[in-house]
Amino acid sequence: MAQPYPPPSLDSFEGSSRETVEADAPPLVSLLDKQPSLSIFTRSTPGFEEIRQTCNSTVTTQPLAIVRPRTETDVSVVISHCSVHSPRIPLVVRGGGHDMWGRSLVEDGVVVDLRALNHVEVAGDRTVARIGGGITGGALIKRLETLGLATPTGFCTGVGYAGWALGGGYGVLQGKYGLGCDQILAARMVTASGDVVDTNDDPELLWALRGAGNGNFGAVVELTIKVYPCPSMLGGYLGYSLTDATKVFAKFQESILEEFPDEFSGDFLCGYVPGLGHSVLMMYTWVQDDHNLSKAKAHLEKFQTIGDVLLNTVAETTPYGFACSLDPVTAVFLPYHFRTRTVKSITPELVKIFQDIEGPIGPSHIISHNAHGAAIKPDPGSCFPNRRPHIVFGIGAAPSPPHGPGSSEMDAARAYSDSMATAIKDRGLALESAYMNFSPPEECDTQLFYGKEVMERLKALKRKYDSQNIFFKGYPTLV
Repeated sequence: MAQPYPPPSLDSFEGSSRETVEADAPPLVSLLDKQPSLSIFTRSTPGFEEIRQTCNSTVTTQPLAIVRPRTETDVSVVISHCSVHSPRIPLVVRGGGHDMWGRSLVEDGVVVDLRALNHVEVAGDRTVARIGGGITGGALIKRLETLGLATPTGFCTGVGYAGWALGGGYGVLQGKYGLGCDQILAARMVTASGDVVDTNDDPELLWALRGAGNGNFGAVVELTIKVYPCPSMLGGYLGYSLTDATKVFAKFQESILEEFPDEFSGDFLCGYVPGLGHSVLMMYTWVQDDHNLSKAKAHLEKFQTIGDVLLNTVAETTPYGFACSLDPVTAVFLPYHFRTRTVKSITPELVKIFQDIEGPIGPSHIISHNAHGAAIKPDPGSCFPNRRPHIVFGIGAAPSPPHGPGSSEMDAARAYSDSMATAIKDRGLALESAYMNFSPPEECDTQLFYGKEVMERLKALKRKYDSQNIFFKGYPTLV
């Protein structure tokens, strides 16, 4: 069986004793003396591995220690300690830990694990919430739903909200409400010196964080975001055989050329589905403010008559309910190989690639994010650049348990992801720049993605807040 991710009950683990810190991580003894309430986990401490693991088990980076602050002051003390220590202690900021390349871990350094900063405070007018910088998207919308509210989040419930939103933030509600970065109204950030900055005092920093703020200017400890009355929602999956993909996507393109409602997500998954084989799954979601889903049901009928519908789970649900329905695919701890490509639209040539490159039997799939509606509305208050209609693909593959790294099954998974990404690029279907939250470091070209003018503004802020590049694992790269 695959292990769940994130692992349960992280708060049940106690941090290292002073004696253990002294033995395992001597540079942190004085930190614990300064801030005794800190939970520091060193390699020999029970719970270290559970807290260390990310969603991708191929990431084996071993930090010197993981520090779990519970307050803004804790974060400030940890960062200032590491940055002034001689020699300097490498550090990185961690949110949900869903980065496929382990950019939330650092070898022989300190991980500032923000997951205990998970508060949700809704303003009296119920349009704004202040949230902790370590809360996951799932925990956030679960809490909001109890208050009759909602906000956009990513597909995976375990993804850290801040990292998702600061890097752009695609999700099924983006057509209606915009990207994750569009929800950010303000932020509080701890700088490399340990100072706390509020974006109300620096609008330029807010502009940068809204699309380029993944741990490179500082540690974002709190966000103020937009929230909305919880809409009515139709959500679920329509499954078709991969052999019907040409017909399915032709109908999809015909439909969205006629009308692409903001309320409709237009996302899908191609890959191996237990019980269905190699399939196309339309992740059908529609949200409606006025709670009248008759238009949604009429729209759904267009897709219920294409080919043979092998699966239909579409029903009334909620944003949190739909997000949880993806957990069997996304909330597991597996050795993933992940690639990404961005295209303008679904074309017959692209569909043929999906059909020709058959993934292995196991967790191998392409997930799409179809940017439209509010997600492509230009926003001068955000540095996120791609505001034209486009589709982002996450191409992920992993061997089925118990197979792991080094197995022939892992080789097959890697070959599938690489072949799919290569074919899309070689046939001239991919846009030049790729979504950085989905991209390996070597493919994160800052100038190509943001443009030279925006890049220079971002670099100026990097010099202002982190001239020594203390936050060296953040992205986009600005040094």
